[in-house]
Amino acid sequence: MARELLSRQRPEADTARIFDRDVELTSTIKTRQLRATHRLDSATSAVEKTSTRRSASERDYRLDFCRGIALIIIFIDHVPGNPLSNWTLKRFAFCDAAEIFVLISGISSYLAYGSRLDRDGILGLSTTIGRRWFKIYFAHLLLLTAIASALLTASWYLVRPEYLDFLRMGWLFDEPREAIAAALTLRYLPNYLDILPLYLVLLGAAPGIIWLVKRDVRVALGVSLLVYMAARWTGFNFPAGDNAEVWNFNPFAWQLLYTIGIAIGHMSKTQRVRAPDRTRLLTVAGAIAFVGFAFVMAAPWRGADIGLAFFNTNLYLWPADKTMLAPLRLVNVLALLYMVAYFVSPQARWLKTRFAAPFLSCGRHSLPVFGVGVLLSSIGYLAVDKTGGALSVHAAVNVLGVLALFILGGVLDWRRTARVAARVEPQAAPALARRAA
Repeated sequence: MARELLSRQRPEADTARIFDRDVELTSTIKTRQLRATHRLDSATSAVEKTSTRRSASERDYRLDFCRGIALIIIFIDHVPGNPLSNWTLKRFAFCDAAEIFVLISGISSYLAYGSRLDRDGILGLSTTIGRRWFKIYFAHLLLLTAIASALLTASWYLVRPEYLDFLRMGWLFDEPREAIAAALTLRYLPNYLDILPLYLVLLGAAPGIIWLVKRDVRVALGVSLLVYMAARWTGFNFPAGDNAEVWNFNPFAWQLLYTIGIAIGHMSKTQRVRAPDRTRLLTVAGAIAFVGFAFVMAAPWRGADIGLAFFNTNLYLWPADKTMLAPLRLVNVLALLYMVAYFVSPQARWLKTRFAAPFLSCGRHSLPVFGVGVLLSSIGYLAVDKTGGALSVHAAVNVLGVLALFILGGVLDWRRTARVAARVEPQAAPALARRAA
C-alpha cells in the first residue's frame, strides 16, 4: 500500500521539479535578454550621443553666420540712398558683401558636394549639382517675374514710368519677345538680378573645379588664375542687355574667388596638420595690416567713394573695380576670412546665442532669403521715392525688411526641423517595435 502511494507521488514530484526547472530556465533567459537589451540600448544611446557630438563638433557655424550677414548687407545696400548703407562693409573696405557671398559659396559647395565625387563619380556629382542648378535657375526667373510685376503695377497706378528704368526693366516692356528670350538664356540681367546668374555659371563649373581640386589643388588654382588674368587682360565678358552692356560680375574673373573657396573647403577636410604658431601669427598680422590699410584708403570719414576714387586713377597700380574683381578686392576679402578663421572658432559659444540665431537661419537658407531681400529692396525703393526719401521711411524700410528676412529664415528652419522629424520617426518605429517584442 505504501509502495503504491510512493509510486503515485514520484511522477508528480518529478513533474513539479521539471516545471520548477523550466520556470527557472525561462526566468534566466528573460534576465539575460533584459541585460542584453539594456546593453544594446546603452550602446545605441552612446553611439547616438557620440554621433550627435561629432556632427555638432564638425559643423562650422561661421559659414552660415557670415553668409547671413552678407545677405542682410545686400538687402541694405540695394535700397537706393539708404543711410544705413554708409555703415556697411563697402564703406570700410575695398570689397563688399558680394565677395563674402561668393567665397563662402565656394567653401559650402565643396562641403556639400565634395564627398559625392568619391562616392558616385563625376556623373553622380554632375547630376546632383544639376538638380540644384535648375532649382536656382527657376528661382531667378521667378524673382525676375515678381519684380517686373511689382514695378509695372507701381508704374501704372502711380503714373511713374521711370520706375521701369530703376532696374533696367524698360527693354522687357518695350520689346518683350526679345527680352524674355534673352532673360531665359541669361543675356538680360536687370539691376540687382546679377548675383544668381553669376552663381549659376560658377555652380555649372563646380563639378570640374571640384574634380581638379581633388586631384591637385595647385593645378586647380593655377588654371583658375590663368583664366582670371586672361579675362582681365582681354576684358571678355558675357552680354547683358540690348545696349552692348555686360555682366556686372564677370564670371571669368569671379571664378577665381569661387575656386579659392572650393580649395579652402578641400584643405579644411584633408590637411589636418596645423601651421606653426609663428607662421599663423605673422599671417594674421599681415591680414590685419591689409584690412587697416583698406580702411584708411577707403576713407569713410571723407564721404562716399572718396578713398576708392583714388584707386581708380593712375596714381595706383590696381583699380578697385568690381566687375573684373580687382586684386585689391580679392586680397581684402581673403584677409577678412583669415581673421575670422583665426579669432573665431567653428563652435564659438556666442555663435549659439539668440543674437546669432537669426543670422544663422538666414545663412542656412540663402536662396529664398536673397530672393525675398531683393524683392523687399525694390518695394523699399518705391516707398522711399513716393515719400521723398524721408529718414523715418528709410528707418521703417530697414527695420521691417531685416525683420522680415529674420522671420523668413526662422520659419524655414522650423519647417526643415519638422521635415527631418517626420522622416526619422517612421524609420525609428520598426526598430522600436522589434526592440519591444
